Amino acid sequence: MQGSSGSKLQERNNDYSIKHLTKLFPNRIYIEPPKDKAQLSYLNQQIRLDAESLRAKANVLSIRKFLTQCEIECHDVEELPITDRLLTHVDVDKVVGYGISYHLEHDKPNMDAKPVLPTESLKHGLERIQSESMASSSSKKALKDVVTENEFERSLLSNVIAPHEIGVTFDDIGALECVKDTLKELIITPLKRPELFSKGQLLKPAKGILLFGPPGTGKTMLAKAVATESGASFMNVSMSSIASKVVWGRREICKGHFLFGK
Repeated sequence: MQGSSGSKLQERNNDYSIKHLTKLFPNRIYIEPPKDKAQLSYLNQQIRLDAESLRAKANVLSIRKFLTQCEIECHDVEELPITDRLLTHVDVDKVVGYGISYHLEHDKPNMDAKPVLPTESLKHGLERIQSESMASSSSKKALKDVVTENEFERSLLSNVIAPHEIGVTFDDIGALECVKDTLKELIITPLKRPELFSKGQLLKPAKGILLFGPPGTGKTMLAKAVATESGASFMNVSMSSIASKVVWGRREICKGHFLFGK
């Protein structure tokens, strides 16, 4: 019943949109596509080139606007080959951030002058997000192939984050050096070098780690950093995910972070 009512609501919204557009544009001219295959192929090619040109111009404007807000100069931004998709604000932030990091690693900037970011550095940032996008697509495809037994398990798959998408490392966490060293010893090393912990009862790795403390002390960031450093997937399970009164082993689950092996 819910599915049929939702589809009927969508149909009503579509009808309203069509009627609204008809009022705005009462005169309609129907243009038929060319019947000749050569002309149709040429038309499709021109449409594709126009779309790529519009995306490239929009992306350049977004990057220039972001650089202006950050008071950073960059010459020849038009040379960036960004025609395959429209960059979001997050994408632009990453491109510039990766570009700045690459520039600082390979060149010593003049701190007295206004910062100038070379185009090559932005190209490096663009390559980074493109590789991340390809890796994200492959990981999402792999998750679709996971066999689940019920709808509850399928809903939990949306909370699984691949290690390259987490974006948090131990370098991003200030202080807590003792905690980070302990996590490296108990979790990361056994995950990276399982052969060292395969013999004997005393060498077996820990079955689990409980991080506790008041809000804002870095528990979630530590869990994400462990997943990134060890190359494991990360799952953030909140109370809303299990609000359907699911009881596992007669224990109440409030919130948890889970790591999955490679």
